[in-house]
Amino acid sequence: MRVGEIDRILEERSDPEYKEFNSRIVPYEGKMYGVRMPALRSIAKDVIKGDWRLFLEEDTGSFEQSMIRALVIATAEMDADERLERMAGFVPEIDNWAVCDTFCGAFRTGPGNASEKLWHMCVELLDTGEEFPMRVGAVMMLDHFLDDRHIDEVIRLMCTVRSPGYYYDMGAAWTLSCCYISYPEKTEDAMFSICASNEILRMTVRKIRDSFRVSAADKERLKERFKGFKARS
Repeated sequence: MRVGEIDRILEERSDPEYKEFNSRIVPYEGKMYGVRMPALRSIAKDVIKGDWRLFLEEDTGSFEQSMIRALVIATAEMDADERLERMAGFVPEIDNWAVCDTFCGAFRTGPGNASEKLWHMCVELLDTGEEFPMRVGAVMMLDHFLDDRHIDEVIRLMCTVRSPGYYYDMGAAWTLSCCYISYPEKTEDAMFSICASNEILRMTVRKIRDSFRVSAADKERLKERFKGFKARS
């Protein structure tokens, strides 16, 4: 399936009301059709059934094509090294949180050593100083590395990496809030002892307090602890 054919399908499935809604929450300066996520997943599956490598060679001209590209790279059948190589080429194209988060959530890590290669790539992305590559690193950790082997380093990185901007802050806070749900004591200790950004800490506390998986008592304690922390800062 070629880009021109995909554009025709996107035009047919566009929803003006959804386009208006999506354009308000996704900062994207290019063309946006307003196609909902289930339809984009369906189109990506159709692309994968054909010559998806040829599709990836073509330029994308819309938000929806970037989303399809993300899904193809994340899920098409290929070996782990090719997927990581294609990820490295795709990450610089990511310029909004929606493509970032869709890509990370769908990404097939591969077995054994492939997962560790992805981990090291994520760590390297956090060292770029670039907002969306760093968000990819943080959200990929959230989706694939909140486990006993990696949790201490995930928490440390989310607390100490220097922030380049708002969308990274949101990604780091989201990751930290999920760390708290699975590893509450060690995450809370780090949040209030080594977190270098008051903004990330504020966002993390807010996200934890929005969670249905955290008790009311814990939410109130975190709220009061953050108030005390701000007073000392």
